[in-house]
Amino acid sequence: MRQLIRWSAALAAMLALWALAQGGMLASLDSRLGDWRLAGHAIAPSGNTVVVAIDSQSLEEVGVWPWPRTLYASLLDRLMDAGADEVAFDIDFSSASNTFDDAIFAAALERAGGYAWLAAFAQAEANGTMAFARPLSEFAAVADPVLVNVLLDPMTARARSIPTAASDDEGTIPALAVQLARPADTLPEVLDIDFGIDLSAIERLSFTDVLYGRVDPAILAGKQVLVGASAIELRDFFTVPRYGVIPGPMLQALALETLKIGRIPDNWGSAPGIFVTAILGFALLLRRRRLSIPFAALLFVVTAIFGEALAFFAYGQSGIMIDTASLHIGLTFLFGLALADNGYHHFLARRTAQQRLEFLATHDPETGLLSRQGLLDRPDTNVRLVLVLLQIQGLDELRATLGHEVVERLLVRFSHRLAHAGFQQTARTAPANFALVDMDDGDSDRLAAAVRQLQGEYSGIYTVAGHSLHVEVLAGYAAGSRSRTELLNQAEIALIQARTNRMATRGFTPADQVALDRQGRLDRDLRQALDRNQLHLVFQPQVDLRSRRITGAETLLRWKHPELGMISPAEFIPLAEETGLIVDIGRWVMWAACEQAMLWPEPITVAVNVSPVQFQQADMMATVEAALRRSGLPASRLELEITESERIAEPGRTRAVIGRLQELGVRLSIDDFGTGYSSLSYFRDLPFEIVKIDQSFVRGRSGPTDDALLAGIIGLAHSLGKMTIAEGIEDEATAAMLAKMGCTLGQGYHFSRPIPAADFAALLSEANKRAIG
Repeated sequence: MRQLIRWSAALAAMLALWALAQGGMLASLDSRLGDWRLAGHAIAPSGNTVVVAIDSQSLEEVGVWPWPRTLYASLLDRLMDAGADEVAFDIDFSSASNTFDDAIFAAALERAGGYAWLAAFAQAEANGTMAFARPLSEFAAVADPVLVNVLLDPMTARARSIPTAASDDEGTIPALAVQLARPADTLPEVLDIDFGIDLSAIERLSFTDVLYGRVDPAILAGKQVLVGASAIELRDFFTVPRYGVIPGPMLQALALETLKIGRIPDNWGSAPGIFVTAILGFALLLRRRRLSIPFAALLFVVTAIFGEALAFFAYGQSGIMIDTASLHIGLTFLFGLALADNGYHHFLARRTAQQRLEFLATHDPETGLLSRQGLLDRPDTNVRLVLVLLQIQGLDELRATLGHEVVERLLVRFSHRLAHAGFQQTARTAPANFALVDMDDGDSDRLAAAVRQLQGEYSGIYTVAGHSLHVEVLAGYAAGSRSRTELLNQAEIALIQARTNRMATRGFTPADQVALDRQGRLDRDLRQALDRNQLHLVFQPQVDLRSRRITGAETLLRWKHPELGMISPAEFIPLAEETGLIVDIGRWVMWAACEQAMLWPEPITVAVNVSPVQFQQADMMATVEAALRRSGLPASRLELEITESERIAEPGRTRAVIGRLQELGVRLSIDDFGTGYSSLSYFRDLPFEIVKIDQSFVRGRSGPTDDALLAGIIGLAHSLGKMTIAEGIEDEATAAMLAKMGCTLGQGYHFSRPIPAADFAALLSEANKRAIG
């Protein structure tokens, strides 16, 4: 379609260019360009033509007008005596003067012996016939007439040519230039004048100067002389190319010289320019690549310059006249079309890009399904909806073993099946999650059965790129709301519960909503808990299992909500880590713990839990240094416990920070060792000093195997030069057993529950006066 438009536009431009040329609307520009080309050539005339002009000087010297014809007779005699070859008068002698003067002039013509020529003028009558204003019969009897008509260009009203002859009932009269030049070749009916001839090189004499003998006869000897009016008062003037306004005799002289030097211009008109423009335009249309605007501008400018140069050369060498306005206007048309095409291309590109952006804003680029945002942007309806969220399990493992391309092809195939499943909307809301939306009929049992059927239908074997892939799908669903946002959040919660509880499908329940509302409230309120002094610290002693002296205390964070009461750290710490609030909370805990430790009566260590999130999102070094500087606590009394809420990211960076902290004098321990993500690789990767054994290995012992495992952890730590702390000690027998195994420190309810700072200070004073029994 676009190509058809381009071809149609190019054809229309060519037709418009042709119409402009034919209608004469390019004539003015062609005249200016043609004058420039003519002015660039100074073609020498033959040197055999002399113009004797009735100029202002002559009129003033004679003093009367019209002149008596005796003056013309005297001039003719003077010219013939000087040896002039021929004399042609571009003067109207068609009417009688007085008998005496006419007789004198007739006699002079007769003495010229047939070498004098008199002007005749042709004009069209009303009936279309041609009529002549011929010389008087007594003059015509001794001197033949010559035609002095001039043709005007109908487009520019400039004199550019002469008729070579004209005929009536009395016969044919040749043009003055034709009669004097007597060319051997046959001439066309109209002779174009060569205005490239240097007009200033044609000899021009004043009438009275010749008449009164003030001119060297040698100038006139052997020359063809044209006699005519050049004075402004006589109004014998024509507008011509290159020279502007010139007298009629000079125009006749140029016509004569055109024939003498054999340079009859050959006017090719606008056709070459139109032809070149058409060829160039269609050549560009055949290009497969789009024409850039800078290249188009350069191409058209070079073509225009080359066209002008060619026209200039053609006239100089062969007298060929080429009108180049059509070329320049045509190139302008082509450049305009190139601009329009380029603009249209950019418009299409922008529109395509905009459509692409709009598509990407609401669709998943890999599968073509609605994206999460695209699904949520759909306006809410007046009917209740159901949303089923399908999650493909194990995609990361498949991607690691088979590659990204295979997994993406699997997802595309999976999505295509969903797109044709008949649901109102289908969306990809996460890399492995697909949402299906439809109307809710209110039947919960039917919905549960349909979801189970979906889960079974889309689980199974998929053959992709020669691989048989086993796909397991989990489904969470929610129903009853008009809001897709609400349904999607509920379905995601249901999906999390299904995965946690190892269920294939699970629907959202009111209890899930209560938990969701509580989590949302805790998220909002936790952001203000610090400013409202709702957070406080408690401390649990850490005891040397041999001496039973308190050597340190673990700092524990508590949140007393004004309405919900005490919130478990197991509930709000993960929330703080997810939202990033753990950074601000951790900084406050560090400062408060260090300040409190300075108030204790004994210089024991204070242990502060540090989340891996703090290592990733905060400047731990700056936080620790600020807390020590602000409190005055020696670095040796500060111990940092890295809690394992998730696998440590960027272990190299974490190791570097730990190294700087150890240089400062701070101790490092690994909290809850043996559970979660902690592993034996920590002994190798992180330069910690203390291993804190999780309470599940202490409190949950059930036999010799568990005791052996506990002893193994302690022995491994000691063999690597690490101290050990055992959590969860609730009785003396456990404390004694751990001491016997070589465990360094202990912590648990057997020694003390976590207590406020004031109570811990009192406990510390009392306990270190005596060993705890």
